[in-house]
Amino acid sequence: MRPVSERTGAWELLVEVELRRGHMRRSLRDALRLAIQDGRLAAHTVLPSSRRLASELGVSRGVVTDAYDQLVSEGYLEVRQRFAPEVAAGVGTTPAATESVTPAPRFDLDAVTPDVRLFPRRAWIRAVEQALRNAPDSALDYGDHAGRVELRTALSGYLARVRGVRIDASRIVVTQGFTQALDLLCRVLVARSATTMAMETPSHPGLWATVRRSGLELIGCPVDADGLQTRELAERRADAVVVAPAHQFPTGAVLAPARRAALVDWAATHERLIVEDDYDAEFRYDRRPVGAVQGLDPGRVAHVGSASKTLAPGVRLGWISAPPDLVDELREHKSAADSGSPAIDQLAFADLLSRGDYERHVVRARHVYRRRRDRLVGTLQSRLPGLQVRGAAAGMALLLMLPEDADDVEIADAARSRGVGVGALSLLHLTPAPERGLLLGYGRLHESSIEPAVGALATVVQTFVSKASSAS
Repeated sequence: MRPVSERTGAWELLVEVELRRGHMRRSLRDALRLAIQDGRLAAHTVLPSSRRLASELGVSRGVVTDAYDQLVSEGYLEVRQRFAPEVAAGVGTTPAATESVTPAPRFDLDAVTPDVRLFPRRAWIRAVEQALRNAPDSALDYGDHAGRVELRTALSGYLARVRGVRIDASRIVVTQGFTQALDLLCRVLVARSATTMAMETPSHPGLWATVRRSGLELIGCPVDADGLQTRELAERRADAVVVAPAHQFPTGAVLAPARRAALVDWAATHERLIVEDDYDAEFRYDRRPVGAVQGLDPGRVAHVGSASKTLAPGVRLGWISAPPDLVDELREHKSAADSGSPAIDQLAFADLLSRGDYERHVVRARHVYRRRRDRLVGTLQSRLPGLQVRGAAAGMALLLMLPEDADDVEIADAARSRGVGVGALSLLHLTPAPERGLLLGYGRLHESSIEPAVGALATVVQTFVSKASSAS
C-alpha cells in the first residue's frame, strides 16, 4: 500500500454493511459506493488491501476483490499494479477545505494589526528547536494549566524590568491572547457574583462582545486627553474596569498621574478590580515609557499583556499577572477552557525572552513603525492640512479628526470602495459622542504605499467635508 504520508490512507475502514448470505458482494459494493458518494470516503483516500478488508469483515478475499473491481469499472475507484485501490478524483460530495480569507483593501490601514512580515522567523525557528531539544518529556504531557514555569519565570523578570510590574511566576497565568485573558477574568468575576464591568469609551468593540458574553453588563466610561475620567468611574458603580493606561485605544491618551492614583484609590476603597490592558506599550516614539498601573497596587490590578502586537496575532500567547486571590480561580477556568496553552510555543517564547531576541525584535519593529508614523503624519498634514491628527505618539495607529457634522461611517465606507481600509471613530463609542474621525493604522502600510493611500483618502474626505460644509 502507498505510504500514508503521500496519500490519505484508510488503514482502518468503518463501513456500515449488512453482509447477507448470497448478497455479500452487492452489500459491500453498495456500502462502499454510498460512503464515496456522501463524502465519508474522500477523493484519493487509499482503501485497505483486499486481504486486509476481507479479514476485518470476516469474508473471503474474492468478495472484496469483486466489489473493488465493480467500483473501478464504475469510475469510483482507481487502481495501479501492486497498490491498493484509492477513491477516484472528482467523485463524492465533500468539497476541498479552503481557508476563509476576507479580501484586503489595496491600502490596508487596519488599526489593530501589526506587520506580520516582521515576525522573527529565524529566531523563532531556533527557539522552537531549542525547546524541542531541551524540553523534558513531561512538557508534552498535561501540566500546570497556568502555563509552563519557564515562560512564567521569564515573563516575571521581563515585566518587572520593562513595565514595572510587581509579580512572581506563581501569579502569572498564560493565556491564548488578550481575548481569552479578559474572558477568564470576566468568568471569575461572574462566579463571584459581580454584575457590571466598566470600559473606556471609545474602545474596541471586540472587547465589548467578550464582556457581554460572560453575562456582565457593560458600562461605558468616557475618555479625554488625560485618559479615563476616573471621577465618572466612581459614579458608574461597576464591579471592575478595563483600562489601557499606557496607550488608550483608539485615542492614544496616556492616563495622567493624578488619575492613575485616583483609579487605584477607587479600586481599594470599593474593593474593585482593575483590568490593565497593556496591549502595545513597547511601541512609543515621542515620549518616555510609562510604567504599568499594576506596580501601584498588585493586589487590585490584573495586568494583561500579549505577543499579538509585538510578534504576531497567530502566536496566540498572552498572560495575566493576577492579584493573589484570583490565581487559583483563573487556573480553574483556564483548565476548563482548554487544559492549557501549547507547551512548545510557550517554551520557544521563554527562550526568546531569556536570550534577548524578543527585545531586539521589538526594537527593530519600533524603528519600522516610527518611520511609517512619521511619513504618514507628514503626508496627512500636507494633503489634509485643516484636519487634526491625534494619538500619534505611540502604537501603530492614529486618529484623523473630522468636523462634527461629518459622517465618518459614510466616509470610511466610501474610502473602502476606493481601496483604502480605514475605521470610523463613532463606531467605537459605547455611548453617544459628538466626535467624528477616522482611525488609520500604519502597522501593515509599507512606506512606499503611504503617499498613494493618503492621496486616495484625501480625495474622499475632501469631497464629503465640502458637502457637509455646503449643507450647513
